[in-house]
Amino acid sequence: MTTTDRPESCGAGLEPGGIPARRAGEDRRARRTSPLDALRARGRRGRVRRASEREGAYFLDRFDATTLAMALSLLALTLIDGLLTIEVLDRSGEEINPVMRHFLGRGHGPFLVAKYCLTAAGLPVLVVYQNWPFWGTRFRVGYLLPIFVGLYVALVTYQLRLLGG
Repeated sequence: MTTTDRPESCGAGLEPGGIPARRAGEDRRARRTSPLDALRARGRRGRVRRASEREGAYFLDRFDATTLAMALSLLALTLIDGLLTIEVLDRSGEEINPVMRHFLGRGHGPFLVAKYCLTAAGLPVLVVYQNWPFWGTRFRVGYLLPIFVGLYVALVTYQLRLLGG
């Protein structure tokens, strides 16, 4: 039996060479994933599968639980730092950051809101661009998130020692 003798249902959906055609529509790999794709609720790309895709910058539609935990930890540590900063200042400490000093001059509420909002504004950039290499090196933007969390843990520990002794 040749391909022309087959019933219609047997040859339907085959590409040249007898390869099954399982996909309809345009090839989604034809265009690169953009940073804005991370904001879509129906994204499916959670990791790259090919080594060639890991070279250079690439974007993902979904992020793992570790990234979420790091982002939430950074926000929580920012608020803890703000509260401890206010406590240190009440015990004759001094704010050396001029931007935060400006917001402290407006009151504790505006200070905490500004501290939180400035951190929260930068988080989407860190998350979306986490696989973007710095200056053509192997160091990726995503490595900054755990570094910032570690720095905040050190800062909060320092402030607690100031307050405790």
